[in-house]
Amino acid sequence: MSEIPAVLTPALGSVVGDARELGDDALIEALRVVEERVRSAHAERAALIAVIQERIAGLGHRVDATADQVAVVLEISPRSADNVLGDALAVVSRPQVWTALFDGLIDLRKALLIVAGLDGFGGLPRVELEADAIGYGQAHTAHELRLYLMKLTCDGDPGEIFRKEALDNRGVSIFPAGHGMADVSARISIEHAEVLFQRLTTLAKDPHCPDPYGQGDERSLDQRRADALVGFLDNTTEVTVHVDVTIPADALIGDDHRDALLGRHGAIPASLARYLAWSPDARWRRLVTDPLTGALIDANAEVYKIPDRIKRAVRLRDRTCRFPGCTRRAEYTDTDHIHPWSKQGRTEASNLAALCRRHHLVKTHSAWTVRTRGGGTGFDMHWTSPLGTKRTTHAHAYHRRD
Repeated sequence: MSEIPAVLTPALGSVVGDARELGDDALIEALRVVEERVRSAHAERAALIAVIQERIAGLGHRVDATADQVAVVLEISPRSADNVLGDALAVVSRPQVWTALFDGLIDLRKALLIVAGLDGFGGLPRVELEADAIGYGQAHTAHELRLYLMKLTCDGDPGEIFRKEALDNRGVSIFPAGHGMADVSARISIEHAEVLFQRLTTLAKDPHCPDPYGQGDERSLDQRRADALVGFLDNTTEVTVHVDVTIPADALIGDDHRDALLGRHGAIPASLARYLAWSPDARWRRLVTDPLTGALIDANAEVYKIPDRIKRAVRLRDRTCRFPGCTRRAEYTDTDHIHPWSKQGRTEASNLAALCRRHHLVKTHSAWTVRTRGGGTGFDMHWTSPLGTKRTTHAHAYHRRD
């Protein structure tokens, strides 16, 4: 184990007396300060747990004795303590990540994503990748960071050595969840996971979706997906699914090793994308973009109705709802005119964005404001909250950045 950071744990104290007396800027700043303290406290806790583990191990006890000690002090279950211990040791093992957590640059979830996402990389390359990921994580959500880490690992694994090792770890596990229920977890290749999810979603929306528990039409979409999974047991259900893979043309013919995109899941190796693209059941859709800016080239910009071709392209460009932090899949969102069509807004990709219904309504009927810049790879959406907080969301780049 690397050297455990030396920490002091002073009382946090009080940031404010009565938050209701603060102005807007001071209120937001107080929240930011408290969040930094929470992150720093997580780092301190991790270091303290690592010291406890080191001390107990020095007495000749097993690691689970540390988890039992943590469980008693934190008043949590032994199973939860196992997770807390594992997370603490993982973060402390990477000094650069621990320091970023202690300094409040990233939160615990992002720290753990970086540690796990770069597993297998060692030495200087890993240190550089960690620095890259920490910088990215400061201004992006955990979901966005996860996708970015997938891209980093694809770029850093041209021989797909780590992918082959990861494939060897596939498996299925069942965890009792109480009250006669269980959680089923499967680790499989990402393309098969996407196909499975699409099949379940297609079946869930079908009027004849299996109903093994006899609950009828009152079920939620997630409940129907679960029922569809149970329905696979009779081996009589057949559905057709569509999986979007976006790959540059030069990578498609093998002249380039840049990663491709699988739906909203992020980067996959170019070799896997070529395999999917050239499979007998593949159907191709062309996205025409400006070769310099990457902007989608549109038609019929003067009409309100959005052509299906442009809807598909916008959803592939955005991948998720474009509101800051929202991870709703683009295929389940509205394709919204950013500048309203009723106010001379054009029906073209540069004036369209994927917004889930909630954030579509927020944009239209609240004090949140948004402005855009660019039309393709530079299609940024700059959001401002009612209290003045500013955030920017970005589109995916279709073309090479030199």
